Amino acid sequence: MEVKSIWDERLKEFYMEIVKYFSLIAMGVFYSFIIFGSISLYYYMKFLQWLPPHFPTEMIASFVITFTFLKANVRTFVKKADVIFLMPAETALSSYFKKSMFYSAFIDAIKLIIMLLIISPLLKQGEIFNAVSIITFSGLIILNIRLTWIEQWLTTKLQKLFHKVIRFSTFYTLTYFMFTGEWAISVILLFVNFLLWFYVFTTQDKGINWSFLINQEEKSLLKIYKFINFYIDVPHLKHSFKRRKLLGWLLKKVITYKLSSSYTYLFSHLFIRYNEFYYLYVRLTLIGIGVSYFFPAYGWFVAFPLLLLSGYQLLPLQYSINDSSRIYPVSTKTRKQSFQKLLMSLLIVQLLFFNLASFNPIFDLKVVVLISMELLVAYWFVYFFASKRIFVQ
Repeated sequence: MEVKSIWDERLKEFYMEIVKYFSLIAMGVFYSFIIFGSISLYYYMKFLQWLPPHFPTEMIASFVITFTFLKANVRTFVKKADVIFLMPAETALSSYFKKSMFYSAFIDAIKLIIMLLIISPLLKQGEIFNAVSIITFSGLIILNIRLTWIEQWLTTKLQKLFHKVIRFSTFYTLTYFMFTGEWAISVILLFVNFLLWFYVFTTQDKGINWSFLINQEEKSLLKIYKFINFYIDVPHLKHSFKRRKLLGWLLKKVITYKLSSSYTYLFSHLFIRYNEFYYLYVRLTLIGIGVSYFFPAYGWFVAFPLLLLSGYQLLPLQYSINDSSRIYPVSTKTRKQSFQKLLMSLLIVQLLFFNLASFNPIFDLKVVVLISMELLVAYWFVYFFASKRIFVQ
């Protein structure tokens, strides 16, 4: 295979695999988009109505766009074997990485257009899609690709932190001036940054940091596979774990030390260390807290779907336990009850946070009824719906 055709072949290979998965989950993704898109749109309109007339909405819009830029990366499609087979031909791979940057810039442009359409109601100056804005945003995309590419040569934590601060400050300042109508200042600052990062900071004599690019590519693929894994099982998905000492210490204090609690202890520790399930639960809980806090009258409207979604997404946790733990002298019934106990506890904690966020010191019978209904839904889900889908062996 010629060096010039490697990138095209890998791009084709990537999309063939993604299309294969999305052809299986297309309807699930479509219905999820309709449901959660409708809910998000409803609360976004409520948020726009809640905003005071003189609130600096440009600051919010600038933060959203800056965050979009910071989450971008350069898709290179490199693999671990490239360290052996492509590193010797590194000097001939300039066209390969140029295609990667062009492709990444194209994807970033699509994401940016979507985010600009979403935040456009926040902007007071009205029209943001004009010739000057298109040129300026194009320059920001190119600058962002350059700054992202430079990250591979940063070695210390201090350098990486300083680089992130520079990126955030640069894009936030530029977008803020753009959204407030100060286009001249934005263009001047963009020109200065181009001079700094394209001519002062040269990368001609620096070799490719293959380990960094491979690590970044694996992270990008992992995000895609995690999303697909919400709908169907992805066999080659790599999972990540993290020890959380404080939560582990709390579990040891809460869970009693006896044989019947052994699987409760195992499932609980697996949950707090398994990043995919832990962060999924935290994200959904934070969404519910945010909605309940800002719109307490409508918190119940989102609490029920988030409750059911959290429980459903946690069900695969039962299959993640180590096979060696199955030699413990504990019955299958006790294992199932242990998992149900963990599931119920997590849903109750989630409901507690939702209701604390929308706490009203004035006693209201409606609140008591809603909390009772939430607890009944949680109980129904764990001991009726999920009970048929828990197969702890």
